[in-house]
Amino acid sequence: MLVDGTPPTSSSILVLPTILCHLFDACSRGAPPTIQQPSMSSAVALLGQDVDFTCIVNDLGSHMVAFVKADSPPRLLSFDEKVFRRRNKYELKPRIGDLHNEWVLTIKNVQESDRGNYSCQINTEPITLSTGELDVKVPPVVSRSTPAAVEVREGNNVSLTCKADGNPTPTVIWRRQDRQIIRYNGATGFGASVFHGPVLHLTKVSRKHMSEYLCVASNGIPPDESWTVKLLVTFPPLVQAQSETVQASVGSMARMVCTTEAWPRPEMGWEKDGEPVYESNNVAMTHTVSGQYHSVHILEIRNVQSSHFGVYRCVAKNDNGIHHSQVTLNQISHNHFTNSNLIPEGSGMPRGYSEDDEADEEEDNLENQKNDSEEEDSQSPPQLEFYSQARRHESRNAPTTRSELRAIQVDSASFPSLLLITIIYFVYHGF
Repeated sequence: MLVDGTPPTSSSILVLPTILCHLFDACSRGAPPTIQQPSMSSAVALLGQDVDFTCIVNDLGSHMVAFVKADSPPRLLSFDEKVFRRRNKYELKPRIGDLHNEWVLTIKNVQESDRGNYSCQINTEPITLSTGELDVKVPPVVSRSTPAAVEVREGNNVSLTCKADGNPTPTVIWRRQDRQIIRYNGATGFGASVFHGPVLHLTKVSRKHMSEYLCVASNGIPPDESWTVKLLVTFPPLVQAQSETVQASVGSMARMVCTTEAWPRPEMGWEKDGEPVYESNNVAMTHTVSGQYHSVHILEIRNVQSSHFGVYRCVAKNDNGIHHSQVTLNQISHNHFTNSNLIPEGSGMPRGYSEDDEADEEEDNLENQKNDSEEEDSQSPPQLEFYSQARRHESRNAPTTRSELRAIQVDSASFPSLLLITIIYFVYHGF
């Protein structure tokens, strides 16, 4: 401190040597010292580099050289040939060069705090000085105060913030990690694949907004820095049955499937006739996650019994609500099937029989009608045999094998010719 209590300045620091010089008549009587240009050229450094400031002095004589950092108050770094600050930070090379008139100040391992103005000063009256600026380039750094996850209720608005520091000031862009369009207004509103700016505003958020959002900060100084913010959109469950009706026979296997949308992920369960369904040797419940908020839930019943038939519900519940979907398990017979060649009840004509087939058979039968008529007269009407055969089929279960079905088709195929012969017989002999 000075006598008046004011802090010392860069000028006052060098006043004392000047006063002493005049008191003892030790000042040089020659030309006053000067600082040759270019000296103290401004410098740009990357974080961690070393920087040199060079001061070229002519006609120094008995005067002295000092390096000062322009802080408040100013900091004297070196004077004459001595360093007054941390030696691991600053290094002085005095009186070098061909003319031994160069003073070089080295600032090691440059940090952001080293940014500012540095001056080379000579203790003349007034002070002779030259100033250079040090600019430190710093790659972008994303503030860790930026949250890594943000949760919002579906339908509300949300803002995602990415704070980044660096020199120069970084620019920030946003994009979705899944490369989908960023919708600014609702699930189908306008949007873009990239958003420019530190704050991303989303209105009327829907479940389709749920994703990881990547903010990337850059300022031309490598490396860029990125930060991921996960947007979680909460909403009540939505359950949908893959099929509302499932059919199975006793002893077979039945599978009922429900798909669910929900966040947070729901608690899932199955009910039958209002009662919970539990896993057992014959009952298995599985689920798979098929997306950010999608899941598939399967109820599988092996060796189905009569008690298993009924109405099932798959129920999903989370903090936002509860929802269910219904599946009915119906019983079908082992013999339940369809075949286009089966004979409908009450019909004597098999499917697929044409009028051309009937004409061909009529022509063949007319040639032998006399012989056939005598045989037909001694036998019971052929249609009675057919109906008798049909009744036998009706009295038992439907055919279950190919051989049984083929036998019925063969019997029915002979019926048209028998019926035609009978009609011709009665027409010929009279009723």
